[in-house]
Amino acid sequence: MFSFTKQERQVILFLAVVTLAGAGIDYARKNFSSSKVVACLSREVTKIDLNQADKSMLMSVKGIGEKLAIRILEYRQKELRFYNVEELKRIKGIANAKYEKIKDEFAVR
Repeated sequence: MFSFTKQERQVILFLAVVTLAGAGIDYARKNFSSSKVVACLSREVTKIDLNQADKSMLMSVKGIGEKLAIRILEYRQKELRFYNVEELKRIKGIANAKYEKIKDEFAVR
């Protein structure tokens, strides 16, 4: 039906991608307020990365003292890294109640 050259097909593909990207940006702009996006991103940025934190960073979280911070670091050293925040439950001194209080302070990147 249509017989396009390679260059014409590339131009059509490029225009289709640009159109879809524009539609996605327009949808996001209309449906997500920038303040919500910024608030969500800032919450993630301020979380402490369990794979990078040192003892003082861990101790900055309410409910984590020196001994618990050392246990967290020892666990990380033994296991090589944290794969998810829920692994904190495996550490002596972090039961479900404590975990629920501190889990939102951490991220695993």
